[in-house]
Amino acid sequence: MSSRDRYLLGIDIGTSGLKCVLVDRAGQMQGLAFRSYTPITPQSGWAEQDPETWVEAAVSAVREVVDRSGVDRNSITGLGFSGQMHSTVCLDRDRRCLRPAILWLDRRSARQVTALREKIGTAQLARWIGNPIAPGFMLASLLWLKESEPATWDRLAHVLLPKDYVRFRLTGELGTDYSDASSTALLDVQHRTWCRGLADVSGIPLDILPPLFDSAAPIGQLTPQMAGAMNLIAGLPVVCGAGDQEAQAIGNGLIRPGIVSCTIGTGGQLFTPVERYQIDPQLRLHTFCHAVPNQWHWEAATLAAGLSLRWLRDEVLSGQYTYQEMADAAATIAPGAEGLIYLPYLEGERTPHMDPHARGVFCGLTLRHSWRHLTRAVMEGVVFSLLDGLDLMRAMGLSIERIVASGGGTQHPLWLQLQADIFGADVVKSETQEAAALGAALLAGVGVGIYPDFGTACEATVRYSPEVYQPRSAVGERYRRQAEIYRGLYRSLAPTFEDLAGLS
Repeated sequence: MSSRDRYLLGIDIGTSGLKCVLVDRAGQMQGLAFRSYTPITPQSGWAEQDPETWVEAAVSAVREVVDRSGVDRNSITGLGFSGQMHSTVCLDRDRRCLRPAILWLDRRSARQVTALREKIGTAQLARWIGNPIAPGFMLASLLWLKESEPATWDRLAHVLLPKDYVRFRLTGELGTDYSDASSTALLDVQHRTWCRGLADVSGIPLDILPPLFDSAAPIGQLTPQMAGAMNLIAGLPVVCGAGDQEAQAIGNGLIRPGIVSCTIGTGGQLFTPVERYQIDPQLRLHTFCHAVPNQWHWEAATLAAGLSLRWLRDEVLSGQYTYQEMADAAATIAPGAEGLIYLPYLEGERTPHMDPHARGVFCGLTLRHSWRHLTRAVMEGVVFSLLDGLDLMRAMGLSIERIVASGGGTQHPLWLQLQADIFGADVVKSETQEAAALGAALLAGVGVGIYPDFGTACEATVRYSPEVYQPRSAVGERYRRQAEIYRGLYRSLAPTFEDLAGLS
């Protein structure tokens, strides 16, 4: 069988849904399936999911893709994974789930994070893992579990990240990759090993953590039972996979420095590869292992990007407008929304504040402001939040060639022009459908030898829209002034946010 006749499967396990793609060697989509699900919120600030929901979604989506594509299942030669990062799946000695997974959105471990930061200090964290710790990270969730659910803790034998649990259920093999492991706050990212010093101080036994692999490493084969359920061949090679940000980076061609991806989905992320290990000493940025061997990347995150727009649509506007209609309306409002500023901190904030107590704010409301102004202010506020991270990267030496926009933030020209104007850089739109799932498939392609390396894989599959969104100088100047007001608002309100947290 020639490589042209071979196909690859990629599964992306998201927070609100699972996507599966089947692609050929050129990255052309032969099939796509989506399964929706919703996080469980048993208490305010909590976010959980039943891991079996992901498994059922994966089996169903793969079967749909294979059945509808008409592709000979014998020509499908590899399966790769992408998954939501940070989240924690707990297994007992028999490798059965002990409780629902605690997700990255979860805020319940804020007190444990504060106590650990005070105990260790920023300088020691920088030496050990090169990254901040935030609620929702695996380390934080384990500390909460140890303190709040001792009966569960006593039975805990293994912890996995979401994609690794699904892969385990399909192959029977435990493991994780360096990129996803970076997001646990338990990995020595510089040396790519579990951090014994931090684990010892935290009281986390290292033997509950999974073995570590390269993202493209084949670490298992599809079991006969799962193969039958998916209409695939038993023994299909399954590679380890990567965190969703590293996978989308590969799907968008971000495998060398100078290119930045801006993903606006439920949350928002900035991502850029770096060839040497370099951290922000104040730990406002994440420095994680890339899925590409011998590379790292910087990442900045805001928690409620598209989520802010969804909140506005559903809770304020009662669902009477589509996202397209909302963005069309926002485009009729002048830049700056007539002095209205929005802080998108509905779920706290990551970069640069690492503040679980931060809250969403509209500032500057007057009788002139309509729902159209609110919509524009929300969209601008999301990009201002991401600008905080981009400016940190620039201060650390980033020189930007271009910004590649992906996710829901590519679905309307206003999102793209806002990024160009506020970031002050050229923005191109990725033409990749489902970049994280494609990246997962490309990881499988490298792992099984269809591509000799990631450069070849991306050259064969990644495409950008020919249209370039360029920054407008006059608009950019207004946004620079507004960005300073935006940042000042957080500084002024941070003590109030903490007081409000005590009342919730």
